[in-house]
Amino acid sequence: MPPRVPGEKWRYIAFKIEGGQSFARSDFLSALLHDSRGSALGDSFRITVFEGDFGILKVPHKLKENALTVLTSMNSVKGVPCKVVTLKTSGTIRTLKEKYGEFIGPEEHHR
Repeated sequence: MPPRVPGEKWRYIAFKIEGGQSFARSDFLSALLHDSRGSALGDSFRITVFEGDFGILKVPHKLKENALTVLTSMNSVKGVPCKVVTLKTSGTIRTLKEKYGEFIGPEEHHR
């Protein structure tokens, strides 16, 4: 992720992976980096929460639409067919952790 720019605003995107399988964070990250290559999003994101088939992505607010496009266009992780569904976008991670707490393990919930 690029260095923080003073005054930069962030958006947090909650997403769910549909396909009946859980994935390792590193496998999902590799797939996301591959699918974002060549787009405006590039590697300007961070996976802040990842729990097998649920995650929260942190992106600069100006790249929110690009991130949504990349996420929803993903169709496989580690060669396994799947679909990424975006659930909600927020200006704070706290809002998403409260709303989707049932998907998040206790160690991620209090970070």
